Amino acid sequence: MVALTIRQLEYFVAIAELGSLTAAARRLHITPGSLSSALSDLEKELGVKVLVRRRAKGATLTAAGRQLVVKAQEVLAAAEGLTSEAGAIRGELVGTLRLGCFGSLSPWLIPAVLDYFGTKYPRVDVEIVESSSDELQAGLLSGALDAAFIYMLHVSAPLEHTTITPVRLQLVLPAAHRLARQREIQLAELGDDPAILLGLRPAPDLVDAMTSAAGFHPNVRWRSTNVETIRSVVGRGLAYSMIMGRPLGDRTYEGNPLVYRRIADEMPQNSVELVYPAGGLTDAKVRALADFSREHLQEATVPMQQAGEGP
Repeated sequence: MVALTIRQLEYFVAIAELGSLTAAARRLHITPGSLSSALSDLEKELGVKVLVRRRAKGATLTAAGRQLVVKAQEVLAAAEGLTSEAGAIRGELVGTLRLGCFGSLSPWLIPAVLDYFGTKYPRVDVEIVESSSDELQAGLLSGALDAAFIYMLHVSAPLEHTTITPVRLQLVLPAAHRLARQREIQLAELGDDPAILLGLRPAPDLVDAMTSAAGFHPNVRWRSTNVETIRSVVGRGLAYSMIMGRPLGDRTYEGNPLVYRRIADEMPQNSVELVYPAGGLTDAKVRALADFSREHLQEATVPMQQAGEGP
């Protein structure tokens, strides 16, 4: 009978990740002596040395330790999945949900997700990571994230997905712009007007490809990774922009009005997706997130689909 315990594996992984018994003991809220004793018991049970402990130099994985720590992480992940699944059967979920979100999508999607889990599954700790789509996909593939919201056209990794809602690139203009009263605008009509565009990758490359396909090359004066900064610059009349998202209210932080208009040129289909690693829906927390997103988040993203209203 194997006498290994989940706690021993947690201790082993913590030491491996932090490279120090002292740091691991601090994270785990136990004494270094208790941690060292548990590690010795683990090595005795495994029959191999997994760490070399040196005073003042921390702890270093042995060759065997480097192989076994990967397996230990897999066992811990499986144990957490088992706990979540049992909770789902009982009608409750527990544990951590590591959720990524493309930066410009966060204001529309994240508040609703936090509200949902906080109300229905208060024992689930939702950790939010806002970043570029490239970094989020890397996090999903490495196991650092459980799921992420990104645009369909941003997906480049072998990931599974749930479609939330279709979206289309649109123009954002200051209310006093010469084209603001048109319902649809050909990109060529913008001429050499200055633009401020989103700088989060891969958005710059995709927008460039879309506009180039339409035979238009915007005069990009500035780039920003913050969608509210972009909106505020547009609201001051300094530039126009092209973005997917549209908050309710159509006013900037400074109170300046904005006008959203449909691009008359042909644009590729796009959508907001919840993406996760292959088999990700076996995690009850991710499955609950996917179900909620598919059923309820479309309402939160309706403004993102609307452009061209007005005279």
